[in-house]
Amino acid sequence: MRSFFSNFIVRLLVIHLIAFWLFVWAAQTFAFLHDYTFLFMTAEHITRLNFPERYKADLMIVEQAGNIGLLIAYVISWFVSNKKNWHWINSLTIFLVLFILKNFLLNTFANNIFLVRGGPFKIYTFWGHILFGTALVALGLILFLSKRIIRFIDPANKTKKKAAVTHKTAGKVKVRGAK
Repeated sequence: MRSFFSNFIVRLLVIHLIAFWLFVWAAQTFAFLHDYTFLFMTAEHITRLNFPERYKADLMIVEQAGNIGLLIAYVISWFVSNKKNWHWINSLTIFLVLFILKNFLLNTFANNIFLVRGGPFKIYTFWGHILFGTALVALGLILFLSKRIIRFIDPANKTKKKAAVTHKTAGKVKVRGAK
C-alpha cells in the first residue's frame, strides 16, 4: 500500500500552481472590464475621492473574480489529474494553498502589484485588457493541457504505457487453423 505522501507529484504541484495563478490573474484582468469607464477615467484620483464606495466595490469585484478564476483552474486541474490517473489531492492542495495565500496572507502585496491598472504591465485600453486576459488564459491552458508538459510532469507514465503495450503484444500468439 502506498503512503499518503507518495500521491504528491512535485512537478505537477509547481506547474499547476503557475497555471492557477495565471487563471487568477486573467479573471482579475477581465473583471476590470466590469466598470471600465469609471475605473479608467482620466481623472482617476478625483473619482477615488468623490466616489470611494463605488471604487471600493469595483475593486472588490476584481478581487472576487480572482477567486472565480481559481475555481475554474481547480476544475480544469481536477479533470486533467483524473484523466492522467494522478491523485486528486494534488489539485486540492494547490487550490487551498493559493486560496489562503490570495485571500489572507498576500492580499495587500498581491493587490499592490496585480490590481493596479493592468498589473505590472500598463494596459490602458479596453481591448488591451481583453487581449492580455486571453493570453493569460491561453498560457494557463497550455500548462494544463500540453502533452510535452504532461510528459515532463509524469515521465514514468510514458514508460508504463510502452511496457504495457509490449506486454500485450508479446502475449498474443497466432495459431493457424484456430477460430
